[in-house]
Amino acid sequence: MKKTSIALLAATSVAALFAASSAFAAQNVANTSQKGSLLIWPKISIDTNVDTIVEISNDSTVSVHVECKYVNEAKGRANFDFDLTGKATASWDVRTQAGDHVSPPPFPTNIGNPTSPDPADPNRGELVCFATNIGVSFQIAFNELTGTATYLDLANPGATVVQPRQGFKYNAWAFAARCAPASPPTAACPATGLAPDDRRKAQGTPGDLVLSGGGDGNYDACPVYNIVNFMPYGATLGNISAGSQWLSVSGCDQDLREKYNLHLTKLFFSVFNAAESSFNAYACVDSVNTIPLDAENQPPTPIVNQASSFDFSTLTTPNARFQVQGISSAPPCPAASTGVFENNVGLVGVYNTWVGIDGDIPGIDQDIGNTTQGAGAHAPGFVMWDVAGGTPPAAK
Repeated sequence: MKKTSIALLAATSVAALFAASSAFAAQNVANTSQKGSLLIWPKISIDTNVDTIVEISNDSTVSVHVECKYVNEAKGRANFDFDLTGKATASWDVRTQAGDHVSPPPFPTNIGNPTSPDPADPNRGELVCFATNIGVSFQIAFNELTGTATYLDLANPGATVVQPRQGFKYNAWAFAARCAPASPPTAACPATGLAPDDRRKAQGTPGDLVLSGGGDGNYDACPVYNIVNFMPYGATLGNISAGSQWLSVSGCDQDLREKYNLHLTKLFFSVFNAAESSFNAYACVDSVNTIPLDAENQPPTPIVNQASSFDFSTLTTPNARFQVQGISSAPPCPAASTGVFENNVGLVGVYNTWVGIDGDIPGIDQDIGNTTQGAGAHAPGFVMWDVAGGTPPAAK
């Protein structure tokens, strides 16, 4: 097996962690097929000729209050909240702010932190929503929320080749509220470890959603690493050919407070072709970013080191996969004036790629995408927020 390494230390630490992890995420790890009390959409954008439609639903017969926060890549942020009655659904257009049962604020486009590492596009970011009491003074267990987002490519009349209007939909990552079942289990905490819905009781410490995977007052953890099956840039197989590759990720150390601490990480990629040869790459990012993966779409100062690892010219097979994990900076990432490049940060993500379908006209590709697949034993994390009329816990 061929092995290309950028750093023996990084490769060794990642390999050791993978070896210690289960091949599949446990049931107490966030995923995109369950209901939850906390939802994260890693890919929200009003970038040039782009829009996003958000949908959220309440599967319970009783109402719930929902607190939401936009965070852009440069750490600009905006919060809003609303009620969802029993079995209700709500949706809105991020760019135009047109809403159905929701009146969202404008997506923040300000520079909240000028020291954020590249890329830092203030027109792109994430959405985080979670269930709270009606007074927004504490978070609650309410495992009834689901959500989707539709990423839209709008008309671009100034382009050399006019791309068709198109889009793709993905599911939000859902984190269930957890409890510690007794032996035998009780109504207060069944054997599943899923906390019963309770709109009157705080789930954990107000202002601190602990993503540990279990225990009273906590939530699902993050997957240790994410998997993506993909067709390398420049590859062709049957009726499809692959173009640019993009990855949007949100780290699971989320400080949503007005006075926040940075939580940076390095994305370490292990890329495997169909012959099981392996290649590495890495990128230094903030806690929410969208990055180009292939070499062709890197800016003059590349975001991804060894981006050719995602290209057909390197991989030589039309099918491949990669694993991505947030690790500490070894070799070092560019120094930030504040913040720490952390170790073992869990991730949730969305991957999209441009493809040519059935002999498309050259230059007119289709944008397709889906969420990444969580894997490995759980990684701890947190979501911190400013509670109404209260004092949040100490910073992390």
